[in-house]
Amino acid sequence: MKRLSGTLVVWTLCLSWAHAAETPAGARALTLQEAVSLALERSPEVLLARTQALQAGESVRESRSLDRPQVTAGTGLAYNNGFPLSIEGSAPSIFKIIGSQSLFSAKNSNLIKESKESERAGGFAAGRVRNEVAARTALCYSRLHQARKVQALAGRRLEEALRRQETTESLLEGGKARPVDAAVARTAAAAARQDVLVAREEARVLQAELSALTGIAGGVSIETRDPLIGNPLEGEPAEEMYRRAVRSSPEILEAEAAVRARGFHTAAEKGERHPRMNFVTEYALFSRSNNYEDYYRRFERHNYLLGLSIEVPLFTGSRTDARIARSRLEEEGERHRLEGLKSDLRVAIARALGALAIARGAAELARQDLETARELQVLDEALLAEGRMSEQEMAAVRFELQGKERALVDADHALIERRIELLRLTGTASSALAE
Repeated sequence: MKRLSGTLVVWTLCLSWAHAAETPAGARALTLQEAVSLALERSPEVLLARTQALQAGESVRESRSLDRPQVTAGTGLAYNNGFPLSIEGSAPSIFKIIGSQSLFSAKNSNLIKESKESERAGGFAAGRVRNEVAARTALCYSRLHQARKVQALAGRRLEEALRRQETTESLLEGGKARPVDAAVARTAAAAARQDVLVAREEARVLQAELSALTGIAGGVSIETRDPLIGNPLEGEPAEEMYRRAVRSSPEILEAEAAVRARGFHTAAEKGERHPRMNFVTEYALFSRSNNYEDYYRRFERHNYLLGLSIEVPLFTGSRTDARIARSRLEEEGERHRLEGLKSDLRVAIARALGALAIARGAAELARQDLETARELQVLDEALLAEGRMSEQEMAAVRFELQGKERALVDADHALIERRIELLRLTGTASSALAE
């Protein structure tokens, strides 16, 4: 009897020490919305997506240069014997300036349009990453809050299991219990001890993950609050929610922009067959050392050229046709991918709404079950006071009540997960969860 009482005290002290060790002085209280806002500001994934979107913007600037004046300056140095030959199609000169301006090019104009759509796709890709990070952060926060609740419940459950073990061992010593009863009590205590360990380790890992997502130093403990999540789209019919999701889902919008970009690329490849017109100009300052005056009756040091360059493709073999065909196939592949995403989204929304309804019903059932169990416990406490119920039977009632409390925690968390998933699918997680 004394040995078991000492064991109970030791385990109670261990649980208190573990809880104190996991709540250091440097703690920071965060709501779910604050955690999501920090993740959207500091997450490496969000910062990388933002950088890639800026790179797409620079690609647009690069493509626009195709329709802007191009000017180069340089000089040439060569020794010639006999008739003055040219270097790269131009006579050697002391100083030379060459300018060109595209006046008409179907290929260039479509390449610029393609880069603009690619930039839009990059912006939608950044939105997709924000949506995923917001949902993942909210889910991690909710799981951490649940794990800490479970840890507290498991601690109380362990204390109750140790008391039951102590009572059973006492009854066994007095010949009022069977050895198997003591074995069952010890197994229940071991199971409760394992539940404490699992909940503590899960909370530790989730704390580290949430710290990485929010950019909070690893040594700072994050104190959570009951997560409050609402979905403005809840209650809408599945078809209406799907139509809204198609208009707001970053993944769908990104795929649509990719389809348009591939269409402009196909048009750019077709532009290889169209005439191209450029305005060209050139100025060159010649030197007498190249013997031009010996071969031409009139030597002019200052030389310039103004004109139009018109190119009409006549025959390019199968190169252009092959590139057009390949681009069309890539465009068709993007269209198929877009249709697949829309189809998957429709099914996922229907499935998420069904799971949400089930989770809502399960949470309500768990809450009613717990309330009923608490009312029955009040009656059992009265029976215990009247001597009509043994302490061992009352311990079993308390143990069962703690199990129902755990079931309610799990049901509430499942409901939160279903809401977060619906926000993620509709592409509104980053806006709804950060408010």
